[in-house]
Amino acid sequence: MMKLKPETPIYAKLQIKRLEDECESLKTWIWRMTIIVELLLIVALAACVANFYAIT
Repeated sequence: MMKLKPETPIYAKLQIKRLEDECESLKTWIWRMTIIVELLLIVALAACVANFYAIT
């Protein structure tokens, strides 16, 4: 959390808090998407390998 002066209005504090929360959820979302894409790539690779062995 950013250090704010005591005279900072509550409204500004709430806005900054909301922005930090949005940033955090965006990071989590990107993290999840990365994991999903990696899993899909692993599955695709496995399918290619299985297909190769099925042909030969």
